[in-house]
Amino acid sequence: MAPADLLSLTLCLGFPFLARYAERRGFFPEWISSIIACYGIGILVSNLRFWDISGPLMENIAGASMLVGLPLLLFAVRVKESVRYAGRMLLAFGLCCLAGLLCTGMVGYLLSGSLPDSWKITGMLVGLYTGGTPNVQAIGLALEAPSEYMVLIQAADVLLGGSYLLGLVTFLPPVYGYFFPPSINEGETEDSALTDRVPFSRQLPQLGVGLLVTVVSVGILFLSTGNLENLTALILLLTTLSLLVSISPVPAKIGNSYPLGEYFILVFCVALGLLADFRALAADGMDLLYFSALALLSTTLLHLVLCKLFKVDRDTVILSYVAGFYGPVFVVQVAAALKNRHLLAAGIAVSLLGFGIGNYLGIGLAYFVRYLTVSL
Repeated sequence: MAPADLLSLTLCLGFPFLARYAERRGFFPEWISSIIACYGIGILVSNLRFWDISGPLMENIAGASMLVGLPLLLFAVRVKESVRYAGRMLLAFGLCCLAGLLCTGMVGYLLSGSLPDSWKITGMLVGLYTGGTPNVQAIGLALEAPSEYMVLIQAADVLLGGSYLLGLVTFLPPVYGYFFPPSINEGETEDSALTDRVPFSRQLPQLGVGLLVTVVSVGILFLSTGNLENLTALILLLTTLSLLVSISPVPAKIGNSYPLGEYFILVFCVALGLLADFRALAADGMDLLYFSALALLSTTLLHLVLCKLFKVDRDTVILSYVAGFYGPVFVVQVAAALKNRHLLAAGIAVSLLGFGIGNYLGIGLAYFVRYLTVSL
């Protein structure tokens, strides 16, 4: 292996450990997560030309880490708990998904003339609005979107979504209090052990089960089609099998696989960042930022209107949005900022549920928008 390739591989596999350590220790400001740090280091190395980047190697690392990491994340989905504990949270989260589908689909259709890949961007943004970054990456891989698009979407989310998140933990809750009824303190109070450290001895069987599900998915696809070229089918098949495992006794036996899955997603982020050349994509980046701004603003407003019509309380409105757009870790942070821990379990439950349904919604809407742009 060439020295430059060895450096890239070492960065992909090693930097996620440093990023997670820094995040846990509070070394990052609030607006930087380990995901953003991993994207950022890859982009920095790539665009400052510290060493030559092998595109094929990074694409292989990104694809492999996603195929291994996605099942490990989905094993943490608790479908039964989502239905049993969520209540109004599940309704508000469903309204958030509906708003994302309608608004992002409309923006994608309207911008299809000026942005040929708008249908792919539509699918990735819907994944972002229902399950977060892992869905963006999985959908982008399934739709064979340019790797730079996935990085640019994440960059737009940091700029736009990060600004709104800052508002949600500062001045917006009192403002929303004028429009939504107050929250009632009911339900269970519990903290999340989702990101707790897991001993290495427990991670080995988790990795084994994750690899088994991936191998079975690849095998079924090959036996069905005779090749492995249909990435869309592979991602949907992998998602389905992982969710089936999530409702079996297996997750209880292997323990919390979320941290290990998160590690592979961080590896994916570093590899994707190394593939991003912003200087060659300045024009596409501005178009995508405009697309993301329209989709985010319209989705947010429609979600608020729908929640108002259904008389959802203020904290449930906020946490259901955070569950869809930002993921379970941010649910914990925002719930603490709201001083409302009783909604924590429900918020995490629907956020994990979003991981499960985001791939279906994103890929389905992407092909629907492509059908509309071709036929109408």
